[in-house]
Amino acid sequence: MSELTPADIISALQSRGWEASIISSNDISGEIVPTKSSGILKCVDGRGSDNKNFGGPKLPGGVYAIAHNRHATSLSDITSIAEEVSSKGYIPSVHGDDSSDMLGCGFFKLWITGRFDDMGYPRPEFDANQGAKAVKNAGGVIEMHHGKHTEKVVYINLCPNTTIEPNEDDQRFVVDAWVGGKFSLDIPKFLIGAAATVEMLGGPKIAKIVVPAPPLTPDDIAAALRSRGWKADVVTSDDVSSEMVPAKSSGILKCVDGRGSDNSRFGGPKLPGGVYAIAHNRHATSLSDITSITKEVSSAGFVPSVHGDDSSDMLGCGFFKLWITGRFDDMGYPRPEFDADQGAKAVQKAGGVIEMHHGKHTEKVVYINLCPNTTIEPDENNQRFVVDAWVGGKFGLDVPRFLVSAAATVEMLGGPRIAKIVTPSPPKLSPADIVAVLESRGWDACQISEDDVAEELVQTKSSGILKCVDGRGSNNSRFGGPKLPGGVYAIAHNRHATSLSDITSITKEVSSAGFVPSVHGDDSSDMLGCGFFKLWITGRFDDMGYPRPEFDADQGAKAVQKAGGVIEMHHGKHTEKVVYINLCPNTTIEPDENNQRFVVDAWVGGKFGLDVPRFLVSAAATVEMLGGPKVARIIVPRGMPIIEEA
Repeated sequence: MSELTPADIISALQSRGWEASIISSNDISGEIVPTKSSGILKCVDGRGSDNKNFGGPKLPGGVYAIAHNRHATSLSDITSIAEEVSSKGYIPSVHGDDSSDMLGCGFFKLWITGRFDDMGYPRPEFDANQGAKAVKNAGGVIEMHHGKHTEKVVYINLCPNTTIEPNEDDQRFVVDAWVGGKFSLDIPKFLIGAAATVEMLGGPKIAKIVVPAPPLTPDDIAAALRSRGWKADVVTSDDVSSEMVPAKSSGILKCVDGRGSDNSRFGGPKLPGGVYAIAHNRHATSLSDITSITKEVSSAGFVPSVHGDDSSDMLGCGFFKLWITGRFDDMGYPRPEFDADQGAKAVQKAGGVIEMHHGKHTEKVVYINLCPNTTIEPDENNQRFVVDAWVGGKFGLDVPRFLVSAAATVEMLGGPRIAKIVTPSPPKLSPADIVAVLESRGWDACQISEDDVAEELVQTKSSGILKCVDGRGSNNSRFGGPKLPGGVYAIAHNRHATSLSDITSITKEVSSAGFVPSVHGDDSSDMLGCGFFKLWITGRFDDMGYPRPEFDADQGAKAVQKAGGVIEMHHGKHTEKVVYINLCPNTTIEPDENNQRFVVDAWVGGKFGLDVPRFLVSAAATVEMLGGPKVARIIVPRGMPIIEEA
């Protein structure tokens, strides 16, 4: 979407006689929702429907929009596209209606009757019934609309992974234009085709182009809380480093409640009411919603939970009690259609956990944590509310409304109006410093935000191996671990640790830090197939002051394996085109032998007390000596300003 700006869309529509304006996602925060994999990719048609799979993105004609844009006109094309839609994580669909059967899709009717001929679109080689059968046979859904069109506005939505749901009593056309990028559509032609469709069907020539709201800054949060009578300060993760821990997939996504608990699954993120926070923010009030959200939380890599306590059973969750008793009514939140026991059973049945708290509330502070993939653990002897606000982005929550409701919860429960907004500490070596050093070595280097690689960046897992940056194919099936040159050897190299006993100690240290240690070889050179180790043992780092190892590749591998580590074997040729230097804690980018890249998870250096500047220089030198690409992208955490010069 970067080549076509919202202003360009406005101009094009106005030239066609439309009334068009740009609005922020905040302007329709009560209507815009995150897309769901359980929702169908459907037509923009705003009428009533037999569809119960809500939350999917919307394009004119559903699947047909992709075919139309690509000039794909055969039934085999439709089958392939339906399968492609499924592979992207959406449910493909087309539709008819109660008056015209499968010709009830106005977009398809325009297409097959040649109304797009003068725009250069060839007609389909199949009729409406044949197209529908092809979609269904490929695993898609046939939706049937009913009633008359009364749409009053066209929303052109540019906010990724969101949509606006149909409402037959308040109809609107919703064109989720961001989806075009998922399927490599010609976006300008796609939007002109969508506008022409509305015009030819006699729809409203009124458009609202929805753009993402600017991110909420820590200072914004502090100011909003102060306006409510709170004492609020912005602190860095360094200020709470002794308490902050990485979030773990084995820990429960739990309530912010700071009291003692029967929970032993620590390390999970915290939201008011646990699972209920997501439902509340989305206005999801049914038991089926709770079931779906519980499964969604699991699929996102967290353990879902809700809680009660020893005095009020399942009504011991203050957040849920406020919600069900209508204390959020004046904020526009509908009440749940289930009671506390029913909600808990639904969560448990869907694979979640029921936590039980005990004792009295004595929380003295509210931590609002903006540091991705981290949390602060409960301590019943030093209680605090912990709101891991970064989780909101994982579930497409309306974060400003979420934080307001979290503050209101604390206020209504008589909690402390004292907040610390925890932000990521700037790295000791700034991203701009890294760019400058690499450019001085002749590299093409720049900073990017974690949002720019959001589809590739994943949370690290304790089950994944701490492995080499090598981007080739591998026999490794333990994905999700962080990446350093040579795996375990990177730590030894940086510390000038050269003996086998050093390797044994470091392997055990890596294990105790929660990672699976590894080194690797390959199918052509056995254990010397690790380029980093080969450079090290052959003295290529001598002039940088690094002593050579006192062991060979086979001895090193055996020492790692004997100390509980893993031996990985790569195969194939190096075809890496870029080096990602990742500064986002507890995340990584997975290898892809068909799209190779070197991934250096520089944040790991801090875990092992490495000299990070020297570590990064040696990583750059490794790439250079191995003839790799002198192209680097430094990934910085969301919200950290990108500075062009050091």
